[in-house]
Order: sequence, then structure tokens, then C-alpha cells
Amino acid sequence: MIGKAIRGWDGRRLVRYLFSPGTHNEHTNPRVIAAWQSDPDALQPLWVGPGDCDFAPGEIGKLAGQVTALSEAIGLPTQQPEPGQSGYTKHGYIWHLPVAIGAEDGELDQQTWRRIAEDMLHETGIAKAGDAGACRWIAVHHGKSVDGNDHIHIAAVMVRADTGKRFYPDNDWKAVRRVARRWEEALGLRLTAINDPMAVPTPTRGEQEKAQRRQAAGDEGMLRATPGAAARTQLRQLITESAAVATTSDEFLARLRDAGVLVDLKHDGTGQITGWAVAAPGDVSAKTGQPIYFAPSRHLGADMSWPRVTARWSTTPPAPSGIADGATITETAREAHTVLTDSAERVREVATAVRGERSDIATVARELHDVIGSWASIADGAARQGPLSQATWAFDRAARTRHGLTAVPAGRLAAELRAISRDLAAVRMLSGRGLQRDPTVQLGLAVADLLLEIAAWHQQNRRVTAARSARQAADLVRAHGEATGTVPGQLPPQRVPASTSHASTAPQPGPAARPGARPEHPAVRGVRESPHHPPRKEHRR
Repeated sequence: MIGKAIRGWDGRRLVRYLFSPGTHNEHTNPRVIAAWQSDPDALQPLWVGPGDCDFAPGEIGKLAGQVTALSEAIGLPTQQPEPGQSGYTKHGYIWHLPVAIGAEDGELDQQTWRRIAEDMLHETGIAKAGDAGACRWIAVHHGKSVDGNDHIHIAAVMVRADTGKRFYPDNDWKAVRRVARRWEEALGLRLTAINDPMAVPTPTRGEQEKAQRRQAAGDEGMLRATPGAAARTQLRQLITESAAVATTSDEFLARLRDAGVLVDLKHDGTGQITGWAVAAPGDVSAKTGQPIYFAPSRHLGADMSWPRVTARWSTTPPAPSGIADGATITETAREAHTVLTDSAERVREVATAVRGERSDIATVARELHDVIGSWASIADGAARQGPLSQATWAFDRAARTRHGLTAVPAGRLAAELRAISRDLAAVRMLSGRGLQRDPTVQLGLAVADLLLEIAAWHQQNRRVTAARSARQAADLVRAHGEATGTVPGQLPPQRVPASTSHASTAPQPGPAARPGARPEHPAVRGVRESPHHPPRKEHRR
């Protein structure tokens, strides 16, 4: 269940939109299923047909006037005032919340949707149960969207009826997420992601469309990144892999520049690097033709700041020269299978230890991300779609930490994984054939086993999206082993604690759980998660 609150200023315009066919004719049979007063049917506009949105003249305006009566009575503006003008605030007083379930979740009856809407308004404080002086609101059911998602829209005017003053909800997005999770568990819906403080900014619609146009023209972006992905996505992937393989900040920057990334470093008065910005090759402004730079800590993720990326090298000795003579190259190639065998054994030991003690598993997950990245860089080479590279990208969601990597890994297991990453990066190239074949398979099994342990830990802590990412990475690592040769044996089963199942025996949430409410038992068909790609404001330096 997905819900995202949107703030605006024009309540009448929002009501007209909710009872119109929509931008892409996605609104079918609009109906008021709940409202601030006890009789939502009395607010339903008179339908005259034949279309779903053919209502009698003046009916929509009448409803809009009732919903916005309080804001109009105190003279609130219908568009945002300029800074410095009277009534200026950053966010408008019109609260619009679309709430949808996945297409494969089926449909909910209108009574269930009504209780969900009431619960969300109660939790946010906009209209608590039994509060006669609360804000005015309506919930409109539209049926299925063009993508098959059953959904409703909640429209509220955040002006209290008893005081005539604006109401400001506190952390409404967190409240909406809490309610959605309770209903997902109660109805047996597939669980969606919780609010993630470590989430990275997603590409804007404009960035995605630009990437699609470039891909259609034959430009898929940088070689070591997802083909056709938006610039900020490819930049994060390149930075993650380059940092995993490099042993110094100079080598890290050299790898980025070799990949075509434009790097702009910021220095203080003493010459120390204080910040940086990056741009993807060919990603230029349509207006100026200049490269579009992203500030990594703001636009790619908090763990992409210069201090956090380079912290891992502050205690690492300088790397040996990249120019090796013939004897050194022969020695590295001859001993690659030894490095793989040793790495597989050490990863198995880490997985065994994690299975018994999970105190530092978050840092283990973060260091394992570098292990997979280092392995991918030497195994996939310039191939952009190797399974190991895909595993690195998939695991990113499950490997993030609040502060990125530190100079000294927190814990023995994390330190062991960092050493493995360095050993793999030193090999420089793998063929996966000959003496390397069996060790490659064994390393794949060991890494996949550890990934499944991390997935179980995320699942136990109700981070379902992170758990899904770790399991996907495990499948991709195993796919690399299968491509190398016949895999001896099978991966261990997914370790998902019984307590994380989507059973519908959870306590019933919603208004029925509040004092004075009647107990009800909704029903739902299906158990799938609805896709969600929320639009995000484009940030550029």
C-alpha cells in the first residue's frame, strides 16, 4: 500500500480534478466514500450519464464549496504567495493523499477503504476520531487506474472548524507509512518499504526521459553501469565500484576519469579537498550545453560525500604502481585461483559467524558490497551486464549504512571482508576458467550464503525491500557461478523468520481499534505490492 501526501493551495481545483476523467482517463466512477460528516452519500454529486464523470451542472462546484468553506471564510489564498508577502508559507494548506494497492492485490471494498482513510486522518491528526472541530475532508474512490491499481484520493483542507486557524500536521508522511504498514499486515497485502532514512534520491522524470531518448539514439551511457539508466544512477554505480577497487583517493579519481566521469573538486585555503561534484559524460543541459554536475552527498546519497567515500583509505598504505613487469603479471595470473580459494573460505567463515551473532551485521553488509564490487570489476571486465555487476547494483539497497565506510572497520567480520575485497582487487583480472573455475563457483556459493543471511536479518527487522534486494543479489551471484560451470550443490534455503510472514492474524488496525469504534473485519484479494515511482524535484548544482 502506497500513500504520498502532496501539499497545494487550490482546493476547488483539486475537487474538480478528482471528479474529472483525469489526465489519462484513469478516473472511473468517482465516488465519495467517506467525509468529515457522517453521511458521505449526501455529498456525492448527481450523476446524469452516460460517462463516468458526467455529473449534473453545478454539482462539482457545490461539493468543492462545501469542502473549502472554512479556508474561503478566512480568506486563504488559492496560490502560493511570494516570499515576503502576507500568508507566505513553504507548504500549502490543501492536503492531497493518493493511496493505492498493487494491481495484483485485487480490490478492496468501499467500507475497507473508508476505514483506511479515517485511520490515516486520525494518525496524522488532521481529523481525529470524535473530534468535532477537526478539518474538513473527503475520500474519493476511483476504482482501478490504467495500471490496474485500486486506489482512493483523500483531500483535506487543513483549517480547523473550531478555531478557524490553519492546522500543521507533524511528520504526516511517517504517520501515513505507519498506517499503511498496519493495514498491509492486517489484510495480508505484500509489505511495502518503510520510511528509509538511508534512501537515495531517485532520478526525476525528466532525467529518466532524457536517458530513454539517449538510449534510443544508441547512447546507453557509461560501460560499467546499467545501460540506459539515468545519469545519477550510473554515477552512483561507478562511484561505488571505483571506490571498492581503489586503494587511494588518487587511484579512485583516476578510475572515475578513465570511465569518462567529469570530476570537479573543491579545495579550502590549504589545498585540502572539502567537497566534490561529478557529471556523466554526454549529460549536458539542453539550454546551455554545459555538463550537469551533481553534488554526490545531496543528489546521489548521503554516503557519497567526499569524507565518507575516502574514509576507507585514511589508514591504508599507498597502492603499488599500476605498471607491472611481465614476471609480476605472470605471478598474479598464476595465483588468482589461490586468492579465490582463500576468499571463499574466509567468506564462509564470516557467514557462519553471522549466523550465530548478528551484532555487527549492518557493517558486514556494507563491506560485503565492496567485496562483490571488487569481484565484479575483475570478473566482468568491461562487460556492462555481467551477473556480478548486476548483483552489486541490486545489493546497494541492502548495504547502505548511515555513515558509509570508516577508516577502521567496525568489528572483526567487517575487517575480514575489507581484506578480502583488497585481495580480490589486487588480482586485477579473472577468466573463471582452468584452475579458477572451481574456486569461482565456491566463492559464489559462499557469497550467496552470506547474502541470504543478510536478507534474513533485514526481513526480521521488517526491511522487506532491503531483504528482497539481498536475495536478488544472491540469485545473481549464483548465476555467475552457473555460467562459470556446473554448481556443485544448491544454495541454502532463504532464512525468513516465521514472525515476518504476511499472515492476516495480526491485530486489526484502523478506526475499529479506537475507543467507541465498532470491530470490523475487512477482506482483500491478492498479496502483491504496488509499484511506486514518486516524482522527485530535480536537484542540480
